[in-house]
Amino acid sequence: MGENGEDKYYYNNYNYNKSHNQLDSHVNMATVSLVTGLIAIPLCFVMNIGIVLGGVAIVLGILSRGSEKKFLPQAKRGIIYGTIGIVLGYVVFVSSIHTVLTDPTYRQQLNQISQQMNGQSFDDMLKELGISSDTSQ
Repeated sequence: MGENGEDKYYYNNYNYNKSHNQLDSHVNMATVSLVTGLIAIPLCFVMNIGIVLGGVAIVLGILSRGSEKKFLPQAKRGIIYGTIGIVLGYVVFVSSIHTVLTDPTYRQQLNQISQQMNGQSFDDMLKELGISSDTSQ
């Protein structure tokens, strides 16, 4: 307990000073979790990097707790932002796949790009895998 008789974080309280000590590795880890979680959200739209960074933010947030009873505020926010990054990243990923498989114009673009890169269209690759590619909708 602090000087005020409560276990809250006030400026003259030992717990406040302990949680805001920049030399403490748990505080640094929680801060990195927060920053990584914040970076994960906009990077969800760039090649699924947000999913990886969101996972890193969650792990760092959990590890920053150490043997304490409560999470630091930075760690809580890092875990929340990391979770948002992961969920948003998977939503973008699934919607991209759905769009490519259902929209004929995007499918045609994908076939052209696949032909240039691999020498074989995307539809031909799906046929080799035994997946029917009905684009006549």
